Amino acid sequence: MVDPAASGIVKTTLAGFTPGNLISDAVFTDKTTMTEAQIQAFFNSKVSRCQGGRDENNEPIVCIKDFTMNTVTRPADAYCSGYSGAANESAARIIYRVAQACNINPQVLIVMLQKEQGLVTHIWPSAWRYRIALGQGCPDTAPCDPNYIGFFHQIYGAARQMQIYMEGKWFQWYAPGRTWNILYNPNANCGSSPVYVANKATSALYYYTPYQPNAAALNAGYGLGDGCSAYGNRNFYNYFTDWFGSTQVSSGLATATAAIQGEYLAQGGAAGPGAPVSDVTRLQQNGGGYGRAFSIASIYWTGSFGAKTVWSGPLREYYFARQGADGPLGWPVLNQQPLTQGIGQLFSGGSVYSGSKGTFVVAEPLRSGYFAQNGANGELGMPTADQVCAGGVCSQTFEGG
Repeated sequence: MVDPAASGIVKTTLAGFTPGNLISDAVFTDKTTMTEAQIQAFFNSKVSRCQGGRDENNEPIVCIKDFTMNTVTRPADAYCSGYSGAANESAARIIYRVAQACNINPQVLIVMLQKEQGLVTHIWPSAWRYRIALGQGCPDTAPCDPNYIGFFHQIYGAARQMQIYMEGKWFQWYAPGRTWNILYNPNANCGSSPVYVANKATSALYYYTPYQPNAAALNAGYGLGDGCSAYGNRNFYNYFTDWFGSTQVSSGLATATAAIQGEYLAQGGAAGPGAPVSDVTRLQQNGGGYGRAFSIASIYWTGSFGAKTVWSGPLREYYFARQGADGPLGWPVLNQQPLTQGIGQLFSGGSVYSGSKGTFVVAEPLRSGYFAQNGANGELGMPTADQVCAGGVCSQTFEGG
């Protein structure tokens, strides 16, 4: 673990730190919090100039903002969707792609890089720091597992391991919903105290680093406590809250909640979409996003399309019958529009129209041509059936042809 004093960060309080709820499940698994470009910009902001040169083993010194490597292919399994290896991938790209594959918040991986090896702020990191970047497969009491050596293997292995921990099938001694005596230090003589573990993410962090900070560690901020202090989970909380905000409310969730509330009010509030019937919920498919159901409408938010409303009626019935935002139609791109012969709404996976002939979708490869002829307001008019594709040929009937 990196000496926190080396980062130059001073923290005077750990207000809000709760050993049994280090981070919520929603924040821990929110893979939408940062794009690859945002991760790269964050790394750039933490190191203005890298020292360069060569390390003690005569290997090049490369700061994380400039680090690249060839990655390897990993197969999909129950925990991650797999990874296609590529040449010269940056650290930011690796972290982003692994986060998407394993449904882990990229901010979690960034914080772990800092608390384990100080790689985010280090201006002269030795090459060995990358080889054991997250301490994955590196127990306190034994050498590192050679299968996990290397930056890519560390990132992918740690993210996948977190999903295994949260599954709770193979690891159960810090299971959520129970109270456990958690040590203060690898030295058992330093004692322990009971901790009620509130959620899966917190249990995963304790499987990864099985110690809680004692009073001396908590009173020291980022600094050193006493001989019985351990700092891993304390520093996780410190870096996360200092860099990214609350460990309980995802920045993605907070953004989505505000945007959905804004759209709700713009559409008339209780007099428009009606009363809320669900919380803002994270949806995983089609790139990920958020939705909230109301009595008369559903409002969805994504970083690409913003907040959009799907009103009760034939369009929403058709949308829900096809799994909504998790289905082939994807996310609403525009709000519902009045048309000459009915109504229509543009979704990322197709455009849904409803008129006197029924409710149907116009999707690619026909949608581009349909739009080129002014869509439902053009000579073709409203669709009268869904498209049919067979043998590489797609066809669809419309009122006008």
